[in-house]
Amino acid sequence: MQSHSGTMTNLAALSRLIRLPLSVMVAISALTGALAADQQVSGLVLWALAWGIFLLSASCSVLNQVQERATDALMHRTCRRPLASGALSPGSGMLIGLLFGSGGLVILFVATGPNTALLGLAATAWYLLTYTPLKQRSSLAVIAGTPCGALPPLIGWLAAGGDPLDPRPLALVLLMVLWQVPHYWLLALPDREELKRVGFKVLPQKLSGHQLLSISHFWILGMVTATLLLLPMQLVQLPILQGLIAGLAISFAIWTTGVQKKTLFIEKTAAKLRIGLHIYLGLILGCILLNGVLLRLAL
Repeated sequence: MQSHSGTMTNLAALSRLIRLPLSVMVAISALTGALAADQQVSGLVLWALAWGIFLLSASCSVLNQVQERATDALMHRTCRRPLASGALSPGSGMLIGLLFGSGGLVILFVATGPNTALLGLAATAWYLLTYTPLKQRSSLAVIAGTPCGALPPLIGWLAAGGDPLDPRPLALVLLMVLWQVPHYWLLALPDREELKRVGFKVLPQKLSGHQLLSISHFWILGMVTATLLLLPMQLVQLPILQGLIAGLAISFAIWTTGVQKKTLFIEKTAAKLRIGLHIYLGLILGCILLNGVLLRLAL
């Protein structure tokens, strides 16, 4: 029993260290870009792309936690992270992060080419060297940090041999950009005082809860519009999935409009919207992946 308990504890710590759900979502977004470019792309390329992007995302998470371990230790939401709690030393964290990052870059370079590896390196460097320190200087750092989460679909597009001058993958990039910003603001809303105390600047510190919900709703409607752009740009070809995506987008816009008006309990409303954003993005990316898989099987 003790061995089983210890294993589960270690797995939970690893999940927090690499932010497992986020890293999986980033890898999936790269696969959507690849399958949107070419449904006949080799399985080896898809496998390598998924693992390469996953490892780069995990690397960013680990190295970010090395950078922010002191402030993470002071906040309730992040104090259980392995580096913040002292369960993992900064040196070990640095080594793990660098191994993950170099492994991801090597996989991308060997299996998908130098262009994708360079984009992956650029996204990683931007996240660690620009976005992370900027969070203590500007409340709009999250906007500057959006390329980090928006580039994986473009990397996937290029990995599958997509034309770099084709504007279609930009619809996926725009979707990811417009998703990240309200998600971060809604996440930061209940922690705004703790974030301020440890030196991070976030927009929820400058606006009332009602104002933040209104601005977040504006970004969400932009994200819904970006979702609908996937259809005329033929990133999804199967009519049933086109209809499903359109229905999801319109339903989500209606739902969020109703939810954000119920501002009696601001933090509960923010949490509900944030969970909704996760489910929505997962469903949209799932539809794009399913479209690519079904067309791949039909070819």
